[in-house]
Amino acid sequence: MFAGQKRKKAISPNRPSKRTRRLHEDSENEEEDLGPILTRIKEQEESELLAKKLQEEWSGTSGMVSSTVCDRDLLDDEAMARELAQQWEEEDTNQPSNSNHESRTYRTNNRTKKWPSSYSVSVHDNPPNEKLAEFRDLFTQTRKCTKCHKDVKSPRGHVMFTGDSDPLPPSLTMLMHAPCLSCRSNHCRGCFLPVTCPISCRGPAKNKNCRITACCAEGRAIAIFETLGGFDRQFINEQATSNSRALALAKKFSPKASVGPGGTGYGLDTQSIFRSGGQLSSLSKPSKVQELAAHWDVIIVRALNTLTWLLPSPYADLPESYDLLPHSSIGPLLSLSKIPDLLGSLLRNDSITDWVARNQIYHAIISLLRRMADCELTVQVLFGYRYQMSDGPGLESWVWGEGDIAWQKPQDGAYERVPPLYQYFKKLARQCEAFQTGALQMSSDRDEASGNNLEDDMIQATSLCGDIIAAKVDMERIMAVLGLTLTSEGSLPSSTSRPTPNAKGDRKGKSKGASISFGFDDAYIAACEKLAFKHVMLAIPEESKGKEKCLEYTLYNYAKQLDQTHSATRSHNFRFHLVKELAVMATSLPPGVWVRADEVRNDAIKIMIAGPEDTPYAGGLFEFDCFIPPEYPNTPPLLHLRTTGGGSVRFNPNLYNSGKVCLSLLGTWPGRPEEQWTSKSTLLQILVSIQSMILIDAPYYNEPGYGKVNASAQVSIAYNRDVSLNTVRWAIVDWLRDEYKNGIWKEVIASHFCLLHNKIQAKMVEWSKSDPRIRSYTLQGHDPTYRGQLTSTKPPTSCDLLREFELGMDRVRGWNITGEE
Repeated sequence: MFAGQKRKKAISPNRPSKRTRRLHEDSENEEEDLGPILTRIKEQEESELLAKKLQEEWSGTSGMVSSTVCDRDLLDDEAMARELAQQWEEEDTNQPSNSNHESRTYRTNNRTKKWPSSYSVSVHDNPPNEKLAEFRDLFTQTRKCTKCHKDVKSPRGHVMFTGDSDPLPPSLTMLMHAPCLSCRSNHCRGCFLPVTCPISCRGPAKNKNCRITACCAEGRAIAIFETLGGFDRQFINEQATSNSRALALAKKFSPKASVGPGGTGYGLDTQSIFRSGGQLSSLSKPSKVQELAAHWDVIIVRALNTLTWLLPSPYADLPESYDLLPHSSIGPLLSLSKIPDLLGSLLRNDSITDWVARNQIYHAIISLLRRMADCELTVQVLFGYRYQMSDGPGLESWVWGEGDIAWQKPQDGAYERVPPLYQYFKKLARQCEAFQTGALQMSSDRDEASGNNLEDDMIQATSLCGDIIAAKVDMERIMAVLGLTLTSEGSLPSSTSRPTPNAKGDRKGKSKGASISFGFDDAYIAACEKLAFKHVMLAIPEESKGKEKCLEYTLYNYAKQLDQTHSATRSHNFRFHLVKELAVMATSLPPGVWVRADEVRNDAIKIMIAGPEDTPYAGGLFEFDCFIPPEYPNTPPLLHLRTTGGGSVRFNPNLYNSGKVCLSLLGTWPGRPEEQWTSKSTLLQILVSIQSMILIDAPYYNEPGYGKVNASAQVSIAYNRDVSLNTVRWAIVDWLRDEYKNGIWKEVIASHFCLLHNKIQAKMVEWSKSDPRIRSYTLQGHDPTYRGQLTSTKPPTSCDLLREFELGMDRVRGWNITGEE
């Protein structure tokens, strides 16, 4: 028995005492001085067996006592510890089941084992600092030396993520020891058992005989705490430095306003905003800044790899005790650190070019997320809604009582929550799937005659996307093994606290247009995200005389351009640029915008844009055809409006009844230089421009020379009245026909009108009060789409558009389309 240790008065007959477990864990990992430890373990276990036997005799039970412990081979300490773990599992199995802590299984070494009942997932209603408060002493306590009985304080230092190849930096493993400066003995900082390491031991990287990293679950928790604390300190410093650099750049960069009345066609000067997750990447950066950024990336990789190595790994071939029974503080430690914020920002990055350039970071993220999904203590950090921190000193400083943490609270007093990390990861995987689809088509279309293979950047991007998709599949499989189900948003259903409607983090995501409010509710936004982007077949296969089957784009305005460029060669860089841009749109489209790219010809695209609320376009759907020329992005795309009432309606000064779209970015209007298309412009900018600056509340003033906007002017009101009438007829009622039942927009039509039915109906009633033409719409000779199929076999001279809307909704509901992918 070690010095300073006291004998327990009694031992539970149902389970080994906590002290016994510590001794067993130490016996598993220590190679020297095992004799006294094993002797004490044997004595305690024999006492337990005797107590259990007496208890069974007193209670009249006839259960047999396992002789596993008595028959164990004392020379094989590892086997002994594993047998004890198995016995504890059997004892847990015999205990009454708890409905709130269901037993789950996992597989290792071709054996099925049970998850301990303490592993049940729980999503706390209280912030993580309140949960972590009960474990504060573990990291800061002062204890008596087991040899000289002098006070031994918990060490404190700075973890530096150096370039050592060992998974744990020496600055970390040194902090896992608790040395006594009086007698120069050393202890494990977790369980405080003596270790043979010298007082200045810096871990296995410097001392091959050191076993401190495999001692106990408490020691692992302390290692995780120090890792997270060290990273928090550097993360906060990096944020302060980045903010200073951003302020300096902002003083040099003053963009000119490009939005205003008096001109047909607007440019959206957001070339530098829509790239690289909102970073001003178009600005040239000094080499010193680049060096600092590269060094920060190195720190991130090392920190994530260290954390991955330390977290519980129950699926390992030989899981240790701290893998199967980790310390309960691990979940709150992760939640309270800056790691979730870092992961969230990196997962929201939609630049595939940046992924490839920083592939080490993203591979480290994949490994960490997989490890977090392995353990039920960390899985809630991955799948649960997170608290939004407004201010805090960092994990280590808070634990040591050197600052307080403040959480964001809206006016209602509830804690503000942000989406789970897995939501961002799901969007990332969806973007990777879109990229791989485009890359596959690009690979099949490359010039075989020239013998050119895919470039390194394409290979690296495809490989990384494949790893991300595989990680998503693995995490879903692990969730199935754990018996956990996720909501469609990718969160735990037990998350009772959801993001507040106006929370800053509620719309934080990959959608660049999410910050623009169009009056859409959460259900509608979720449906838009699911249906936002797809690769589909836009062409109709037809037989050609004397030739093989060809593709006829009969419902596409730029079919002629497709035919002319069929044999044209698009350079590798241009093709790669298009594939990446389409992949970005898979998760970056704002609510109310949908894109369909042809699965054979990626340069053939169809677009649908919903009219924003509180505009004369509200509730309507406007379809566009888009063609990407071979010189793209050096030249802008071609865009054609299809929703024109058969060529009879001009919905806006920017939108002609011929289908022409007048926009500076498209080169169809001579705007200022900053409004013109450049090689850094994107199709996404064009779509956001149309939705936010053409489909507006006072479109009359988009006409040049009409002066400043005055929404109460009679000319504007009259113009809006005509636009609203045509919106009801051609952008609402016209879509509710059966001919669209099997079209590419069937899910969009069904989800849009079914989810917004009440809003659209109310808006039509409001419009009809000032415009009786809506209730008695006159059918003209240019109304070929109206067939009178709802009212009679013979088309009448007029119809009630409100009634036609309701009848059309009945028909759409009969399509049995839910809007799900």
